Amino acid sequence: SYNHPTADEIYNVVRAQDDKISRGTVYRNLNLLADAGEILSIKTPGGSRFDRTIEPHAHIICTSCSRVIDVPLPFDAQLDAKASEQIGWHVTSHYTIFEGLCPDCR
Repeated sequence: SYNHPTADEIYNVVRAQDDKISRGTVYRNLNLLADAGEILSIKTPGGSRFDRTIEPHAHIICTSCSRVIDVPLPFDAQLDAKASEQIGWHVTSHYTIFEGLCPDCR
């Protein structure tokens, strides 16, 4: 799925196919996949979303319906180093999340 589902949304789809699957199994495997770099876990207001596109990229969240989509902007890989220089921390990664209203909610 490319629609950035929550763990509960994924659980509901899987549960419809296999009524023996547990919520814990789905959550555990999503976290294992994210830790292994197979999917992204996106920290959003209201909980994590999961993304099968693992290349660094930005997202936008609709503040009305909570829809999440990818933002097709160039990813600035040098931003981590620039932030490190400015604040004195060792920055290892960053996430860019925009907020706004989607066309349907606008």
